[in-house]
Amino acid sequence: MKEDKKKKTLSKFKAWRMKMKETPKGKAYLKLIYWAIFFAILFIILGVASLMGGNASITNINKMEDNPVDNTKEEQDNESASKTVEEMEQELLESTYEYTYDIRIGEYITYLFEGTKYDTYEEGYKNYALATTSGVIRYRIDDTGIYQIIGNERTLIDNFYEGLDPNLFNLEYLFNTMNNLGLTKDDMGDCTYPVYYTQDERNHYTLNISDDATHITDIIITSLDNSYEYSLSFSNLGGLDA
Repeated sequence: MKEDKKKKTLSKFKAWRMKMKETPKGKAYLKLIYWAIFFAILFIILGVASLMGGNASITNINKMEDNPVDNTKEEQDNESASKTVEEMEQELLESTYEYTYDIRIGEYITYLFEGTKYDTYEEGYKNYALATTSGVIRYRIDDTGIYQIIGNERTLIDNFYEGLDPNLFNLEYLFNTMNNLGLTKDDMGDCTYPVYYTQDERNHYTLNISDDATHITDIIITSLDNSYEYSLSFSNLGGLDA
């Protein structure tokens, strides 16, 4: 019975559609109906998609609220990139580098050491200007001693530090001394780079740090009576091959 009714309904729709196609006005009416049905289906599809997208956005917002963005991450990264003074001291002790040691004793005595420190030895030139004489010595320092180099020959030097304090060439000694005294950051000066200082009963010690606060560039030891000054500078840190 239901199938008969369905067939009769379809026959009536088909007859009506055929009748509408017989006239231009009817054809236009049919096209209008078809377009109306098409747009109705399209709107339904878009509505469902929009509803699903909205739910997804709400879900994402809820997730962001449950897991807020850490606005301090960049600051933490910057802080982790910088080093402590102790870390920079240890790096210098373990690294290769080029150095210049400019030393003044009184008014008339000066020394200039220019060299390269490798893992197990160092080499360079000692320029000295005393009250009555001056000269240049090429040297090598390793675990076996300090040598003067002349051509291909090496000769042990007994008085390499004559007139100088050997301790002030020993970086490990200097760092231990300054750390035990307690370094203070100098925020009162005009330097654009970080500067730390301390002093004991004899000397004023200064540490200059690179602009990016990653390595030590200078150590300056000045006697409180201004009778001498040791200025130790370091460059090309870690960038040398033996």
